[in-house]
Amino acid sequence: MDSYPPLQDIPIQMPILLDGGIGTGLTEYGYKGDTPVVKFAVENPDAVIALQQGYLDSGAKIIRTATFGANSAILSRFGLQKETAFLNEQAARITYDAFHEKAIIAGCISTSGLYIEPYGESTFTELMSVYREQVKALSPYCDMFSIENVPAIWNMRAAVLACKKENKPIMVTMCVDEDGDTDVGTNVLSTLIILQELGISAFGISSTAADITAELIRKISPYAKIPLIAKPSAEYVDEDGNKHRLSPKEFADNLRLCIENGAIIIGGSNYSDNVCQQAIADMLSEEEYTMPEIEKQDMSLAFADENQIFFLEPDTTEFSPAIECAPDMSEEISDMCEESYDILTVAINSPDDAIDFAKNMHMSTLPVAFLSDDEISLKMALMLYQGRAIVDGKSLIEEEKLQEIAQKYGAVVY
Repeated sequence: MDSYPPLQDIPIQMPILLDGGIGTGLTEYGYKGDTPVVKFAVENPDAVIALQQGYLDSGAKIIRTATFGANSAILSRFGLQKETAFLNEQAARITYDAFHEKAIIAGCISTSGLYIEPYGESTFTELMSVYREQVKALSPYCDMFSIENVPAIWNMRAAVLACKKENKPIMVTMCVDEDGDTDVGTNVLSTLIILQELGISAFGISSTAADITAELIRKISPYAKIPLIAKPSAEYVDEDGNKHRLSPKEFADNLRLCIENGAIIIGGSNYSDNVCQQAIADMLSEEEYTMPEIEKQDMSLAFADENQIFFLEPDTTEFSPAIECAPDMSEEISDMCEESYDILTVAINSPDDAIDFAKNMHMSTLPVAFLSDDEISLKMALMLYQGRAIVDGKSLIEEEKLQEIAQKYGAVVY
């Protein structure tokens, strides 16, 4: 029941001021949104440097590359998938060459827009390959990675696992509604529980209205074992559907509240310009904020899938009998979840079992434990399961190896 530390700590003293919006910021330099940001960046390096220099002058300590959404799946919509590596390398090099001695460079990654089975036609390993291509291209020019505004847990996990191979800090932020859900139903607290055990370095909320962001940070702070990030939008929509822009002071005041609620890495996203950034920097320099003392929850036996959270009691938790895997497990899963068990135990005897359960995992209303005597099959099951899982300690795999496998995928041996 060990808790695993982040893969890498962010190498800078906190609180940290991040940069502001890249795509929206580049509209001031001629970007019209009719082509990928990365293509505009490569063709207009002076615009990128001017924007990022402004953020740096306003006090930003971490500067992101202009590579939001620059993976092959998104670029294929523009017929640019074969240029994925080239565009990422060139865009990252622009930022690296200009600022690597002045700031921490974060390789920016976002959604692939792909859906895994049974929601879509892609496999999870295909998603990981999509992200690995981008990550490998960015890595020589980046100190860390920033995974942003990814709505689905399977895309977030694929991106995190792709980044982990580079052994660098990883930040993850989500755009959510007032209930903490993305537009595909992935919950922010569930995602925090899953990803902080997977080894990310910081987690938070971005591109969300500032007042909503502060409240959500307050709600998730007790469950966070890693630094929290607040990168709200400077724009909000009123009850009548009209869009409004916060003043720089209003924006900074909202970021102060985010800090008081538990965020220690802050910045702006949509429509937050250099004036907003300077207002935040002034607020930080004046120290008109209070770093809170937050009572933390015991997370040693906290589990989650994309929209469910489970807290187990070690003395009373009961495992179900192990169910066998098959292409259609709906009846078996449903029957077992309706019993009085606390954990659904799944027997994983082969890689095919891991694949079969991955296609059925969304049917479970209980946290999932894998019972396996085969290392390769267990690894595949943990990789494909889109949540924080349990590894049944009765698995006939040597204890040290069992712990190693569990740690890699953010699971717990129990």
